Amino acid sequence: MKIVVLKESPRTNGNSNMLTDEFIRGAKESRHEIVEFDCTKHKI
Repeated sequence: MKIVVLKESPRTNGNSNMLTDEFIRGAKESRHEIVEFDCTKHKI
């Protein structure tokens, strides 16, 4: 399965990013394809 993850927390080491990183790690361990996009690093 392909999963797109959008990160938006302005704090790089904040709780939201840590939770998102754990989700990504678990999904990769289950052999899912992950596309990660950090919205805070792009002007949208």
